Amino acid sequence: MWDVLLDAFLDSLKVFPFLIILYIVIELVEEKVSTSNKFLKYTNGKFATAVGAGLGLIPQCGFSVVASDLYSKRYIKMGTLLAIFIATSDEAVPIILSNPSKAYIIFPLLGIKFVFALIVGYGVDFVAHLIYKKKTIVEIVPPDTDVKHDEHLSGCCGHHVEEERNTLKKFFIHPLIHSLKIFAYIFVVNFLLGTIIFYVGEESVVSFMQSVTYLQPLIVPLVGLIPNCASSVLITQLLLLDGITFGSAVAGLCVNAGIGLAVLFKQNKNIKQNLTIVGILYVASVLLGYAITGIEMLIV
Repeated sequence: MWDVLLDAFLDSLKVFPFLIILYIVIELVEEKVSTSNKFLKYTNGKFATAVGAGLGLIPQCGFSVVASDLYSKRYIKMGTLLAIFIATSDEAVPIILSNPSKAYIIFPLLGIKFVFALIVGYGVDFVAHLIYKKKTIVEIVPPDTDVKHDEHLSGCCGHHVEEERNTLKKFFIHPLIHSLKIFAYIFVVNFLLGTIIFYVGEESVVSFMQSVTYLQPLIVPLVGLIPNCASSVLITQLLLLDGITFGSAVAGLCVNAGIGLAVLFKQNKNIKQNLTIVGILYVASVLLGYAITGIEMLIV
């Protein structure tokens, strides 16, 4: 059990330096946004979703965490957030590469995730544009949203950007506090999931999944929705052990955004939006999973 605790701590610690750096960057961004609205042209431009999908392919969950924070502050669109979530591979890439005999899987996996991220991301933004008829970030926020835009721009930990400029507290203390809060949140989730896997065991999971092949594209994405890097590890290990189909693994990894979903629910107070994002991720990934699995069966 101590191993589970240690693993949870080390897995969480890997993300911590990345969080500090990115939250410092966010503070710099907020400083810029507070004096100019031109920043939104970049975060909401036509290439924002493509750039987000590309960044998501980098094997870590840090971008999904920061993307959730940026979305909660309305700096990026829902489509961009979804693209980052779908493209995120977390621990899948290093695990597959560490297995030379299955390393070739990495190319179709990342290729499919990237293209799918673009389709879903731009598709969601297009539909949102048709529905809300606006051309700014607000287009993804329904009329009855509970998000309130304060006359002051709120920064990390709720401070006002306009009131704290160019200070050590603003550019280091606040990002550090914010990072520590997210670190604690990630650690709790990592420990809980690690404990479950410790008592259930991977062999039991493999046996069960092999007995329900046709339900895998429905079940594996549910595992992927668990906000933890351990879920991506489990899905990847099941794929390498031939416990699940490639299509099911892709579906599960498309919904798996690491700790990003947990941070989204923590940072974004609009539960309706959060559930919509989860729903889109799950339904789209299930359909993709069945499509790929069907192609696999035809080829075999």
